[in-house]
This record gives sequence, structure tokens and C-alpha cells, in this order.
Amino acid sequence: MSSDPERKSRVGRLNQPPKPECCRVEGQAGASEKDADSRTTAWKRTQGNSQAASGSRTPLKQSSLETIQYAGGDGVASPEPNTEETVSGEVSRDLPGSQSVAREQRAVQKLGSPAASRGTNCGSQTGQEVQRLEDLPTGKQEQGIRPVHSSSGSGKRCPNPEQGTGRTTQPAKETSAVRTTESSWRTSLRAITNKAAQDPKHRFGGLYRLLNQDSLRECFNALRKAAAPGVDGITFEEYEKNLESNLADLVRRLKNKSYRARLVRRKYIPKGNGKFRPLGIPTLEEKLVQSAAAQILCAIYEADFLECSYGYRPGRNPLQAVRELTDALHRGQFEFIVEADIKGYFEHIQHDWLLKMLALRVNDGALLGLIRKWLRAGILEEDGRIEHPESGTPQGGSVSPVLANVYLHYVLDLWFERRVRKGNRGQSRLFRFADDFVCCFDYRHEAETFEQALTERMSKFGLELATDKTKRIRFGPWGGRHNGRFDFLGIEFSWGRGHRGQPTIQRRTSRKKLRGAVERFTEWIKAERHRPLHELMKTLTAKYTGHGNYYGIIGNSKSLHRYCYETSRILFKWLNRRSQRHSYTWKTFNRLLKRFKVPPPRVVETARGILNLPCRPGWNLEQVSQVKLFGKAYRPARA
Repeated sequence: MSSDPERKSRVGRLNQPPKPECCRVEGQAGASEKDADSRTTAWKRTQGNSQAASGSRTPLKQSSLETIQYAGGDGVASPEPNTEETVSGEVSRDLPGSQSVAREQRAVQKLGSPAASRGTNCGSQTGQEVQRLEDLPTGKQEQGIRPVHSSSGSGKRCPNPEQGTGRTTQPAKETSAVRTTESSWRTSLRAITNKAAQDPKHRFGGLYRLLNQDSLRECFNALRKAAAPGVDGITFEEYEKNLESNLADLVRRLKNKSYRARLVRRKYIPKGNGKFRPLGIPTLEEKLVQSAAAQILCAIYEADFLECSYGYRPGRNPLQAVRELTDALHRGQFEFIVEADIKGYFEHIQHDWLLKMLALRVNDGALLGLIRKWLRAGILEEDGRIEHPESGTPQGGSVSPVLANVYLHYVLDLWFERRVRKGNRGQSRLFRFADDFVCCFDYRHEAETFEQALTERMSKFGLELATDKTKRIRFGPWGGRHNGRFDFLGIEFSWGRGHRGQPTIQRRTSRKKLRGAVERFTEWIKAERHRPLHELMKTLTAKYTGHGNYYGIIGNSKSLHRYCYETSRILFKWLNRRSQRHSYTWKTFNRLLKRFKVPPPRVVETARGILNLPCRPGWNLEQVSQVKLFGKAYRPARA
């Protein structure tokens, strides 16, 4: 009969769950290690065959594979943390709060990685090591979670301080046919982002294989069902009936290189002042492939885009650019503003320059060839003519915003940060949203020099500044009557006086945008006044809410009331013309709006959203307690 200590140890071992491979005790050996080695060898052999088939050069090193982490929902088991002592009597170093876990979490925070840190991976379990792709069973290796191969070295380098600082995981505003957020990226895209942040000169290869059926299915589920069809007339509902077979056929054509870009249907929408904005409507299959390619390019260039860029990026929107520009003008002590706009930007992007810029980060000829097909695709005009453009990207495609950002990243952003700012004596900052940008300067001669150099810089890359929207003005807190006004993203900026007489930034809705909003409202109610009242009031509520969500900034209450007053008069006029007799008085009209609970546009921005901007330094409680308001000699009285 065994002793009590032996019996207790045996019972304890029987009650313990089996330990997974990532949580084994050091020094433990057995058949599992041989199985892991065999699986690693088989995986490498499989990857080698796939590399030969896809034409990629060399795989990433082992260090880049360790950055691949699996979020919840990918079918990865969640093992329990190892809390037992090792053979040497030391506790595992991967416990929560240990130095190794804290060191890795700090490294992840410095890189700006959206993926979970070492302490919170594998289904939100703490104290576990990162599970590598080689440790997964063969059945768990999906097409959408493969390491990305490259032709350059994969030695780790410190990220450029000017690049990758603005990567967030906040939900993004919809800027195209597909909603793209960095938090919803697949594991393969997160690995690409981490590698791009670690090595700014790394060139990625093997990206074409990521255009698989799984990624296309995700892009299809993110499409807007009510989007207009292309030249083939296929709608969302028709394509969804045989979704899997259609996606399989699309993937087969992509692999066989038999995929051909279809014509882009041109549609003109009113822009204001009698002008029209040309939009390109691709087919549904092109929307899918462009959306998947746009996610790949966005994963690469999110680590490269600078803080001054706000347009068509996950976690950034126009209001954020307006708030940070307001804060910079309040605190930056700038005196001169250069407001610029590029004339027909999407129509004048040079294809050769764009492909050269993409080749600095992309070493995949198949993906670059696919982008070249989209750039040179024919355009079907409204009158039936077919044009073959030699420059520009079709504004309206899913990949066009990313390509436009890449082009201006090299043409404007890097040039301003590395040449203009370093050569100036005073402060200077750039704020850009797509092709609209504003530059702030301290001195007049530096603003004039930049304005002249900007024209030459744009002409070098086939771009031209709009003379009616490009100007240089005096804009300082003590400029007085010499200060001017400028518009940025539909908001008019000017200097004024606060309640206590101090200089303050005044913002209101641009006069041009306000007139355009009232005109569009008039056209809508004239065309839809015959519909039932509950449908009209529902649309009216949506219009008021949308207008208030964008223009409801602090200090813009007068413009909001003006918009509400003008639209109420127009609505009252055309509701009374629904029949031969006068239907409403102002009293019954206000009662109607109250019955359907139509909220007027109001200010929705809070002071907290301005005070907590990243560029505004803040004091914590410890710093505040150290400030002595009554001098060093003051001593508080004893109780």
C-alpha cells in the first residue's frame, strides 16, 4: 500500500487536464515533439510547393512568423496557462504580470500593432505564448492565414518615427462600397501590417494568393445591397443566389490569369455651381476583387501613412481632421495659411508614377498587373461612347481611395515632412483629407516659398492646382482685420473674440455647403411630396440627423438654426401643395413635426472631444499636486 503523499500526487495528476504543446513544462520530451517536427517539415514542404507555384522568391524568416496571432473565432484551441513549476523548480515566465509578458506588451504598443498582445491571445486567455503557424494541425491551416513571402531580407528594424504612428483600431467611416476597419482584418493582414511597421523598406511578395474564396466572401458580405450595378447589370441579389459557385469561378479565373477588367459605367452627379463630378461604377465582381486588393494595400501602407493624412483610412474621418486643425491653430501660434485643392485629382493620376510608387513596397507582379488592368479599363459614357483613359483612376471604385492616398503620400506628404518642414525656420504643419489640404506657417516668406514650390512639385507628377481654391491668407490670433477666412472640409474657419475678449477660433458651416444643402432639400421635397406622411417624416428625420452629426460642432449653432429655418419654410410650402386647398397652418405644421418626433439639427460635439486630442498634453493628479500655488515658503496649517 502506497503512502499518503504518493497517493495524493497520483490523484492530482489524474485530475489535471492534458497540457497543450504551447504550455508544456521545460525539459519534457516525448512523441509530441517528434509529431511537431514532422508537422513543421510537412508544412515547410507544402509552403515550398506553393511558393514555386505562385512564383514568390524567398519566405519570411522565423521571426516574422512569430508575429502571426490568431484572434477568437479562427478555430484555435484555448489552452490553460501553465502555472506549474518546471523541472528546475522555477515557475514559468509566461504568467500574467511577468517581465517577459510586460516586455512584449511594451514592444507591441510601440509598434502600434492592432493585434492582441502576448498576454491576451488564444481566445482572451492570459499567460500564453504566441501560437505559431507550424504548431497548428494540418486541418487548421486555412488559405486566409498563411505567411506572406518576400524577396528582401526580413531583419527587424525599428519603425520610422514618421510612419505608423496613426494606426488605430477605431471603427472607420464608410468611404467606398465596402466598410473597411483595421479591427476586422484577417490574421494574414495583421502579419503584413506588423512586418511593414518593423521594416519600412520591406517589399512584399506572394500577395496575389490572398485573393482567395474566403477573402472574396468576406468582401461580398460587406458590400452594400442597394449599390448600383455595373455594365453587366448583375445585382447583389442575383449574384447571391449561386454565391459559392460564382466565387469559385472567379477564383479560378484569377489563378489562371484569365480574369479581364470590364468596362466602368460613368455616372455624373451635380457638384454645385453648374459642375458635375464623374463617378465610375464597376461591376459587382470587380468590386469584390478591388475590395480584397484594397485591404491588402491598406494593411501595407497603414504603417507608412503619416499623421497628416486623414482621408479614406480606418479609424479616421473628416471631423477628426477639423478638430485637430482647430487645436493646432489655437496652440500653434501660426500666422499664415496656404489653402490648396488639386484640380481633377482622380482624373490626372499618372499610371507610370503610381506603379513605380507601389513597386517600392509590393514585389508581386501578378497583383501589380491586376492594378494595371483596372487603371486602363475602358469607361462607358452615358451617351454610349467608350473611352480608354491614359491617366487617372475611376472615382467610385473600391481600390481608388487607397491608390489616391498612396500617390499623394509620396508626392506631397513625404516631401512636406522631409524637405519643407526641415528647411523652415518656424513651425509648419500639413492637414490633408484626400486631395484637400491646408498648410500652416509662422512666416510669410516661408508660405510664399512653399506656394511656389508646390506648383512645381505638382506639375512634375502631372497634377495641377485649382486657382479658384488655392490661396494664401493671413491667419493669426492678433491679425485683426488683416486676417482672412478659409474653408476646409465644408467648415469655414475665422478668428474672433470669445466671451472674455480673448482671440478664439470661430467655425461655421461653409456658405457654399449651406446653400447646396438647402437646394438639395428643395429638390427632394418637390420630387417626393406625393409620398405618405410617415415616409416623408422618416426621411426628414434622417436628413436632419445626418446634417447635425457632421455640422454639429461647437460654435455652429447659428448655421444649424439657419438650415432648420430654411428647410422648414420649404417643407411647409410644398406640403400645402399636396392638394387644392391649404392643408396646414404654422401651428398645425409644428404639431405635425412634434407628432412624428422630428429632431432639429443641434450641436453634438462635446468639449471633451477637443480637450482629449492626442496632440494636447495633459496633467495627471500627481503633477497637479506638486504645483505650489502659494509659493515655496507656504506651509499649510496643522489640524
